[in-house]
Amino acid sequence: MTIKDILSGNEVKLTSAEKKAVRTLLGNYPAAGLGTVAGFASRAGVSVPTILRLVTKLGYGGYAAFQKDLIEDVSEQLNSPLSMIDTRAAAAGSDDIYVSIMHNLADALRQTAAAYRKQDFDALLDLLSDERLAVYCIGGRFSSVLAQRLWMHLSQLRPGVSFIETLSARLFDRVIDFNSQTTLIVFDYRRYQSDVVEFARLAKEARARIVLFTDRWMSPISNFADHVLVSPVETLSAYDSKVVAFAQCEAIIASLVKRSPDKIRERLATIEALRRKGETQIHQTEVNDDKKT
Repeated sequence: MTIKDILSGNEVKLTSAEKKAVRTLLGNYPAAGLGTVAGFASRAGVSVPTILRLVTKLGYGGYAAFQKDLIEDVSEQLNSPLSMIDTRAAAAGSDDIYVSIMHNLADALRQTAAAYRKQDFDALLDLLSDERLAVYCIGGRFSSVLAQRLWMHLSQLRPGVSFIETLSARLFDRVIDFNSQTTLIVFDYRRYQSDVVEFARLAKEARARIVLFTDRWMSPISNFADHVLVSPVETLSAYDSKVVAFAQCEAIIASLVKRSPDKIRERLATIEALRRKGETQIHQTEVNDDKKT
Protein backbone atom coordinates (compact mmCIF):
# COMPACT_ATOMS: atom_id res chain seq x y z
CA MET A 1 0.00 0.00 0.00
CA THR A 2 1.39 3.41 -0.97
CA ILE A 3 1.38 6.54 1.17
CA LYS A 4 -1.31 7.89 -1.15
CA ASP A 5 -3.50 4.85 -0.44
CA ILE A 6 -3.14 5.41 3.31
CA LEU A 7 -3.89 9.14 3.08
CA SER A 8 -6.89 8.55 0.83
CA GLY A 9 -8.45 6.27 3.45
CA ASN A 10 -9.95 7.10 6.83
CA GLU A 11 -7.79 4.91 9.05
CA VAL A 12 -5.56 7.73 10.34
CA LYS A 13 -7.22 10.30 12.62
CA LEU A 14 -6.05 13.78 11.64
CA THR A 15 -6.43 17.31 12.95
CA SER A 16 -7.77 20.05 10.66
CA ALA A 17 -4.22 21.34 10.05
CA GLU A 18 -2.98 17.85 9.22
CA LYS A 19 -5.89 17.35 6.82
CA LYS A 20 -4.85 20.57 5.11
CA ALA A 21 -1.34 19.18 4.66
CA VAL A 22 -2.77 15.93 3.29
CA ARG A 23 -4.88 17.81 0.73
CA THR A 24 -1.77 19.68 -0.41
CA LEU A 25 0.19 16.46 -0.81
CA LEU A 26 -2.59 14.60 -2.63
CA GLY A 27 -3.18 17.60 -4.88
CA ASN A 28 0.41 17.41 -6.12
CA TYR A 29 1.45 13.86 -5.28
CA PRO A 30 4.19 13.06 -4.53
CA ALA A 31 6.06 16.21 -5.57
CA ALA A 32 4.69 18.33 -2.70
CA GLY A 33 6.50 16.15 -0.19
CA LEU A 34 9.81 15.74 -1.98
CA GLY A 35 11.35 19.08 -1.02
CA THR A 36 12.23 20.32 2.45
CA VAL A 37 9.84 19.93 5.33
CA ALA A 38 9.70 23.73 5.59
CA GLY A 39 8.76 24.01 1.91
CA PHE A 40 5.98 21.43 2.31
CA ALA A 41 4.66 23.26 5.38
CA SER A 42 4.74 26.61 3.56
CA ARG A 43 2.82 25.28 0.54
CA ALA A 44 0.23 23.71 2.83
CA GLY A 45 -0.11 26.83 4.98
CA VAL A 46 0.68 24.93 8.18
CA SER A 47 3.59 24.78 10.62
CA VAL A 48 6.62 22.50 10.40
CA PRO A 49 5.61 20.71 13.63
CA THR A 50 2.25 19.90 11.97
CA ILE A 51 4.04 18.16 9.10
CA LEU A 52 6.25 16.23 11.53
CA ARG A 53 3.24 15.13 13.58
CA LEU A 54 1.55 13.92 10.40
CA VAL A 55 4.63 11.93 9.43
CA THR A 56 4.73 10.36 12.91
CA LYS A 57 1.05 9.40 12.71
CA LEU A 58 1.83 7.62 9.43
CA GLY A 59 4.34 5.49 11.30
CA TYR A 60 7.62 7.10 10.26
CA GLY A 61 10.50 7.85 12.59
CA GLY A 62 11.34 11.04 10.72
CA TYR A 63 10.78 13.07 7.58
CA ALA A 64 13.69 11.40 5.76
CA ALA A 65 12.08 7.97 6.08
CA PHE A 66 8.78 9.42 4.87
CA GLN A 67 10.50 10.92 1.82
CA LYS A 68 12.23 7.61 1.06
CA ASP A 69 8.86 5.90 0.65
CA LEU A 70 7.56 8.81 -1.44
CA ILE A 71 10.51 8.40 -3.78
CA GLU A 72 9.82 4.67 -4.06
CA ASP A 73 6.23 5.53 -4.99
CA VAL A 74 7.57 7.79 -7.75
CA SER A 75 9.83 5.03 -9.03
CA GLU A 76 6.94 2.58 -9.19
CA GLN A 77 4.65 5.10 -10.89
CA LEU A 78 7.10 6.20 -13.56
CA ASN A 79 8.58 2.87 -14.53
CA SER A 80 9.10 2.88 -18.29
CA PRO A 81 9.20 -0.17 -20.60
CA LEU A 82 12.98 0.27 -20.79
CA SER A 83 13.36 0.10 -17.01
CA MET A 84 11.01 -2.88 -16.69
CA ILE A 85 12.47 -5.18 -19.35
CA ASP A 86 14.85 -6.97 -16.96
CA THR A 87 12.69 -6.96 -13.83
CA ARG A 88 9.58 -8.30 -15.53
CA ALA A 89 11.55 -10.83 -17.56
CA ALA A 90 12.91 -12.18 -14.27
CA ALA A 91 9.39 -12.30 -12.81
CA ALA A 92 8.17 -14.27 -15.81
CA GLY A 93 10.62 -17.07 -15.02
CA SER A 94 11.34 -19.89 -17.44
CA ASP A 95 7.75 -20.95 -18.09
CA ASP A 96 6.03 -20.38 -21.41
CA ILE A 97 5.48 -16.61 -21.49
CA TYR A 98 2.24 -16.94 -23.49
CA VAL A 99 0.59 -19.13 -20.87
CA SER A 100 2.07 -17.12 -17.99
CA ILE A 101 0.67 -13.84 -19.30
CA MET A 102 -2.77 -15.37 -19.93
CA HIS A 103 -2.89 -16.55 -16.31
CA ASN A 104 -1.58 -13.19 -15.10
CA LEU A 105 -4.28 -11.29 -16.99
CA ALA A 106 -6.98 -13.68 -15.79
CA ASP A 107 -5.90 -12.99 -12.21
CA ALA A 108 -6.12 -9.24 -12.87
CA LEU A 109 -9.66 -9.60 -14.21
CA ARG A 110 -10.72 -11.64 -11.16
CA GLN A 111 -9.15 -9.05 -8.86
CA THR A 112 -11.09 -6.26 -10.56
CA ALA A 113 -14.35 -8.22 -10.46
CA ALA A 114 -13.88 -8.77 -6.73
CA ALA A 115 -13.56 -5.00 -6.19
CA TYR A 116 -16.88 -4.32 -8.00
CA ARG A 117 -19.29 -2.01 -6.19
CA LYS A 118 -22.77 -2.20 -7.73
CA GLN A 119 -23.98 1.14 -6.37
CA ASP A 120 -21.04 3.02 -7.88
CA PHE A 121 -21.34 1.22 -11.23
CA ASP A 122 -25.09 1.87 -11.44
CA ALA A 123 -24.48 5.58 -10.82
CA LEU A 124 -21.98 5.59 -13.68
CA LEU A 125 -24.49 3.89 -15.98
CA ASP A 126 -27.11 6.49 -15.00
CA LEU A 127 -24.72 9.21 -16.10
CA LEU A 128 -23.75 7.63 -19.42
CA SER A 129 -27.32 6.75 -20.36
CA ASP A 130 -28.59 10.32 -19.78
CA GLU A 131 -29.04 11.59 -23.34
CA ARG A 132 -29.44 15.16 -22.13
CA LEU A 133 -25.68 15.13 -21.51
CA ALA A 134 -23.08 15.34 -24.28
CA VAL A 135 -20.31 12.75 -23.86
CA TYR A 136 -16.67 13.22 -24.89
CA CYS A 137 -13.97 10.53 -24.77
CA ILE A 138 -10.25 11.29 -24.48
CA GLY A 139 -7.07 9.34 -23.72
CA GLY A 140 -3.30 9.63 -23.76
CA ARG A 141 -0.62 8.40 -26.14
CA PHE A 142 -1.31 4.71 -25.51
CA SER A 143 -4.76 4.92 -23.96
CA SER A 144 -6.44 6.95 -26.71
CA VAL A 145 -7.26 3.66 -28.42
CA LEU A 146 -9.47 2.87 -25.40
CA ALA A 147 -11.19 6.23 -25.67
CA GLN A 148 -11.73 5.80 -29.40
CA ARG A 149 -13.15 2.31 -29.02
CA LEU A 150 -15.53 3.34 -26.25
CA TRP A 151 -16.67 6.28 -28.38
CA MET A 152 -17.38 3.96 -31.33
CA HIS A 153 -19.58 1.74 -29.17
CA LEU A 154 -21.34 4.49 -27.23
CA SER A 155 -22.15 6.42 -30.40
CA GLN A 156 -24.07 3.39 -31.65
CA LEU A 157 -26.08 3.21 -28.43
CA ARG A 158 -26.94 6.90 -27.94
CA PRO A 159 -26.58 10.33 -29.57
CA GLY A 160 -24.19 13.12 -28.60
CA VAL A 161 -20.93 11.17 -28.21
CA SER A 162 -17.60 12.53 -29.50
CA PHE A 163 -13.95 11.49 -29.56
CA ILE A 164 -11.21 14.05 -28.82
CA GLU A 165 -7.81 13.63 -30.46
CA THR A 166 -5.12 14.74 -28.02
CA LEU A 167 -2.56 15.34 -30.78
CA SER A 168 -4.61 18.24 -32.12
CA ALA A 169 -3.07 21.71 -31.73
CA ARG A 170 -6.60 22.92 -30.95
CA LEU A 171 -7.13 20.45 -28.10
CA PHE A 172 -7.98 22.97 -25.40
CA ASP A 173 -10.36 24.83 -27.73
CA ARG A 174 -12.87 22.01 -27.24
CA VAL A 175 -13.54 23.08 -23.66
CA ILE A 176 -15.40 26.15 -24.96
CA ASP A 177 -18.43 23.88 -25.51
CA PHE A 178 -18.29 22.23 -22.08
CA ASN A 179 -20.79 22.99 -19.32
CA SER A 180 -22.88 21.24 -16.68
CA GLN A 181 -24.51 19.21 -19.47
CA THR A 182 -21.19 17.61 -20.44
CA THR A 183 -19.64 14.30 -19.41
CA LEU A 184 -15.92 13.79 -20.09
CA ILE A 185 -14.58 10.22 -20.08
CA VAL A 186 -10.80 10.20 -19.55
CA PHE A 187 -8.26 7.39 -19.78
CA ASP A 188 -5.04 8.29 -17.93
CA TYR A 189 -2.48 5.78 -16.69
CA ARG A 190 0.92 6.03 -15.01
CA ARG A 191 3.40 8.35 -16.64
CA TYR A 192 0.31 10.53 -16.57
CA GLN A 193 0.04 12.83 -19.56
CA SER A 194 0.13 16.50 -18.59
CA ASP A 195 -2.06 17.75 -21.46
CA VAL A 196 -4.75 15.17 -20.64
CA VAL A 197 -4.66 16.09 -16.96
CA GLU A 198 -4.90 19.80 -17.71
CA PHE A 199 -7.71 19.25 -20.23
CA ALA A 200 -9.71 17.36 -17.59
CA ARG A 201 -9.02 20.11 -15.06
CA LEU A 202 -10.34 22.78 -17.44
CA ALA A 203 -13.38 20.61 -18.17
CA LYS A 204 -14.10 20.36 -14.45
CA GLU A 205 -13.79 24.13 -14.10
CA ALA A 206 -16.41 24.36 -16.86
CA ARG A 207 -18.67 22.20 -14.61
CA ALA A 208 -18.39 19.02 -16.71
CA ARG A 209 -18.74 15.65 -14.99
CA ILE A 210 -15.55 13.59 -15.13
CA VAL A 211 -15.34 9.80 -15.50
CA LEU A 212 -11.77 8.56 -15.05
CA PHE A 213 -10.20 5.23 -16.02
CA THR A 214 -6.81 4.88 -14.31
CA ASP A 215 -4.41 2.57 -12.46
CA ARG A 216 -3.94 1.89 -8.75
CA TRP A 217 -1.48 4.79 -8.36
CA MET A 218 -4.29 7.12 -9.47
CA SER A 219 -3.96 9.85 -12.05
CA PRO A 220 -4.01 13.41 -10.61
CA ILE A 221 -7.44 13.64 -12.25
CA SER A 222 -8.74 11.36 -9.49
CA ASN A 223 -8.62 14.33 -7.11
CA PHE A 224 -11.60 15.94 -8.85
CA ALA A 225 -13.23 13.12 -10.89
CA ASP A 226 -16.88 12.21 -10.24
CA HIS A 227 -16.38 8.51 -11.02
CA VAL A 228 -13.13 6.52 -11.00
CA LEU A 229 -12.59 3.04 -12.45
CA VAL A 230 -9.29 1.50 -11.37
CA SER A 231 -7.63 -1.42 -13.14
CA PRO A 232 -4.41 -3.40 -12.63
CA VAL A 233 -1.86 -2.66 -15.36
CA GLU A 234 1.17 -4.69 -14.24
CA THR A 235 1.95 -7.79 -16.30
CA LEU A 236 4.93 -10.00 -17.03
CA SER A 237 5.59 -7.89 -20.12
CA ALA A 238 7.79 -4.80 -20.22
CA TYR A 239 4.64 -2.88 -21.16
CA ASP A 240 1.69 -2.19 -18.91
CA SER A 241 -1.52 -3.93 -19.92
CA LYS A 242 -4.86 -2.30 -20.74
CA VAL A 243 -6.73 -5.60 -20.97
CA VAL A 244 -8.71 -4.98 -17.78
CA ALA A 245 -9.57 -1.46 -18.93
CA PHE A 246 -10.89 -2.89 -22.21
CA ALA A 247 -12.97 -5.35 -20.18
CA GLN A 248 -14.37 -2.52 -18.05
CA CYS A 249 -15.48 -0.76 -21.23
CA GLU A 250 -17.07 -3.98 -22.50
CA ALA A 251 -18.96 -4.32 -19.22
CA ILE A 252 -20.25 -0.75 -19.52
CA ILE A 253 -21.49 -1.28 -23.08
CA ALA A 254 -23.13 -4.61 -22.25
CA SER A 255 -24.85 -3.09 -19.21
CA LEU A 256 -26.17 -0.12 -21.17
CA VAL A 257 -27.61 -2.45 -23.83
CA LYS A 258 -29.27 -4.56 -21.13
CA ARG A 259 -30.89 -1.43 -19.68
CA SER A 260 -32.62 -0.34 -22.90
CA PRO A 261 -32.61 -3.23 -25.39
CA ASP A 262 -35.66 -2.14 -27.41
CA LYS A 263 -34.50 1.47 -27.78
CA ILE A 264 -30.99 0.44 -28.77
CA ARG A 265 -32.28 -2.24 -31.15
CA GLU A 266 -34.30 0.46 -32.96
CA ARG A 267 -31.27 2.78 -33.13
CA LEU A 268 -29.01 0.01 -34.49
CA ALA A 269 -31.64 -0.93 -37.10
CA THR A 270 -31.74 2.70 -38.27
CA ILE A 271 -27.94 2.79 -38.48
CA GLU A 272 -27.92 -0.38 -40.61
CA ALA A 273 -30.61 1.05 -42.90
CA LEU A 274 -28.63 4.26 -43.37
CA ARG A 275 -25.51 2.26 -44.23
CA ARG A 276 -27.37 0.22 -46.85
CA LYS A 277 -28.87 3.36 -48.33
CA GLY A 278 -25.50 5.11 -48.45
CA GLU A 279 -23.76 2.11 -50.02
CA THR A 280 -26.52 1.82 -52.64
CA GLN A 281 -26.15 5.48 -53.59
CA ILE A 282 -22.36 5.15 -53.82
CA HIS A 283 -22.71 2.11 -56.05
CA GLN A 284 -25.20 3.91 -58.30
CA THR A 285 -22.85 6.89 -58.62
CA GLU A 286 -19.99 4.59 -59.60
CA VAL A 287 -22.17 2.87 -62.20
CA ASN A 288 -23.19 6.22 -63.73
CA ASP A 289 -19.54 7.35 -63.83
CA ASP A 290 -18.56 4.14 -65.62
CA LYS A 291 -21.27 4.71 -68.25
CA LYS A 292 -19.96 8.24 -68.89
CA THR A 293 -16.49 6.90 -69.61
